[in-house]
Amino acid sequence: MHKIQGTAPNLQSNGISRDSIAWMPLLVLWASASALLIAFSWGFFSPGYFLDGDDALRLQQVRDLLAGQGWYDLAQHRIAPPTGVPMHWTRVVDLPIAAIILLLRPLLGPAQAEIVACVAVPLLSLLAAMALAARLATRLFGRLVGLTAALMVLAAVPASFRMMPMRIDHHAWQFVLAMVALNAMAARNAHRGAALAGAAMALSLAISLEALPLTVIFAGVCTLRFWRGDLRWLATFMATVALGSVPLFLATRGSSDLADHCDALSPVHLGILLWVAAGCALVLPQLRKRPFALNLAVLGAFGAGAVAIMGWRAPQCLGSDAFATLDPLVRAVWFYSVPEGLPVWKQGIVLATTMVLLPAFGLIACWRLWRGAPDADARAWWSDVAVLLAGATLIGLLVARASAVACLFAGVPAAWQVKDQIERWAADPLLLRRMARIPLILFLLLPGGLAGIFADAAIPPAKGVQRTLRPCDLGKSAPDLAKLPKTTLLAGLDIGPALLVTTPHSVVATAHHRGNLAMRDLMVAFLGPDSGVRAIMHRYGATTVVICPVGSETSRYRKLAPDGFMAHLVAGRVPDWLEPVPVAREGGFKVWRIKQPDASGRL
Repeated sequence: MHKIQGTAPNLQSNGISRDSIAWMPLLVLWASASALLIAFSWGFFSPGYFLDGDDALRLQQVRDLLAGQGWYDLAQHRIAPPTGVPMHWTRVVDLPIAAIILLLRPLLGPAQAEIVACVAVPLLSLLAAMALAARLATRLFGRLVGLTAALMVLAAVPASFRMMPMRIDHHAWQFVLAMVALNAMAARNAHRGAALAGAAMALSLAISLEALPLTVIFAGVCTLRFWRGDLRWLATFMATVALGSVPLFLATRGSSDLADHCDALSPVHLGILLWVAAGCALVLPQLRKRPFALNLAVLGAFGAGAVAIMGWRAPQCLGSDAFATLDPLVRAVWFYSVPEGLPVWKQGIVLATTMVLLPAFGLIACWRLWRGAPDADARAWWSDVAVLLAGATLIGLLVARASAVACLFAGVPAAWQVKDQIERWAADPLLLRRMARIPLILFLLLPGGLAGIFADAAIPPAKGVQRTLRPCDLGKSAPDLAKLPKTTLLAGLDIGPALLVTTPHSVVATAHHRGNLAMRDLMVAFLGPDSGVRAIMHRYGATTVVICPVGSETSRYRKLAPDGFMAHLVAGRVPDWLEPVPVAREGGFKVWRIKQPDASGRL
């Protein structure tokens, strides 16, 4: 069997390599990747070209903050007027964007400062993720594997795609915090490592409650360490998560909204975290010399108590679906069509392959490293990494955007596996075997990319079909739309946020679930008969209709309601109470406004 060298840390000694990150090669790698990403995105550095509505709305949230909207006022007042939509977001992610804008605005002006911020912030998150992967891999295996692990971050498409220029929403920073926690689990000092992992998870929870399952998985690994005889990890981790979440909640949410929400950190979650932390810190140490079964039963009691607290304060949050209160129409038309929230079997070939194979390669590497580990501490470490990776993989297979964490976690052991295969390739005297190993090494590095190339070769696009992420060009149409008298627009959910950041207008709804009722009204308008649309537009003060005739959302409405309002607009069967508004033809958008009555009162 090929001997595994330097496989794992001894968490109780100096078994971890003291090599530091090779910063210069790492920065060159990051700068090269950033240059390629910037070149790939060149020509699309404008608020009209955000790839995702969440990125556009994030910029609008930062603009509102800089314009004087309250720190704790997270409502979007230009969505679903006159009441607006209270968002479940946080100001934490706004801070780096706002800081760069404030710093550069006097030098570049507001527009260019925003663009620089929207390019720089995601690339900085990419650098942080690459550095954290390189740091852990360097400590475990040396600098060469550290650089390979940094390269694996780029290959982790579910993560790196959200660290491209203009991707400014919160997901990238949660991925970075997950890598901070993973690094912390390798700390030589248990209290310090557990505290750092707990702080990272507390901050991630303050950003979005999506981090809760991963927090539970880290707590599970700390429980394994407790089972192996070290209570410090579990007690310190839970105490830091709980005690860190309270000030973060007060700093980001304040005391104005103390309702128990299912989609954001709320008082009920704080109560549960404090309950579990108190039990781990105060009760478990008293049972240290008792049978482990008793300790396990006590932990089960803490869990049952957490469920009881949730059932008492927020029974609506007990289910696994945080979107259970969505209107059935909104759920059917929108929720089940959002790719990033769907499981692996609903994804395209590149993303699906990466979601499956990269974590699988990481798990195989963990097994090989565990099997070849030199001592019990090393075997325990690789068991812990495997549990973290397996848990993150399970979550990721069910929710595509969560697969980024699994891919990043897998990058460290997978990087060792790449080095191992290169060493085998170099040592193999048989030319044919060496040649056969080259595609294997490439596949280990870029499983999704190679699968995509093979898929494109085997399944060419249908004749006349163009693959594009931007079916309409808002950058060309926005100037004409911005010149219209300020109003509310009836537009698709997907383009609503981009309209907010490129025009002074409001919109009826965007694809954000707390605007559930407005989303339903918008869908009823586009799916229903022409006769019902005016009443819905009147409800929100809307006077103008904006559509992208070839957009995916438009196609969905046409398919669901071939005789509905949207289908009529695309087919040119425009009701007589609307008149066309001229906008740049090359933008692809179609715009109409309600006719004004003439002197006799007729339309």
